[in-house]
Amino acid sequence: MDAEVETEWPDGFTREEMLEQQSRLLVEECHMLQKELSRYRKNMAKLIGMHADVAIERDTLRARLRKIEVQLSDCQREKSALGNRVAGLESCREQLEAIHKARRDLTRPDAPVLRGDL
Repeated sequence: MDAEVETEWPDGFTREEMLEQQSRLLVEECHMLQKELSRYRKNMAKLIGMHADVAIERDTLRARLRKIEVQLSDCQREKSALGNRVAGLESCREQLEAIHKARRDLTRPDAPVLRGDL
């Protein structure tokens, strides 16, 4: 029987030695996989933390954007009101210039006399 065991397992290893070696390799592989899993979990935790930080920053920036959009809207409304006021003042200026010109024309010595002026 011993001769059969030796012929079944090359290099002179017994079945028990081969199983022990395989067991050690599996244990070592399990340790390596456990370390790798721990490393992946740490990386995942870091990524989750980074995501949370970025989400907070995103929400802060969105709030700032809304505030700036409100300010921009107020500025545009004020600009429109000032533009309307300037247009009104320019219209008044043009009317005033027309009145002054008409009076200058009437006060010239060679200007025609209107009956309502007497």
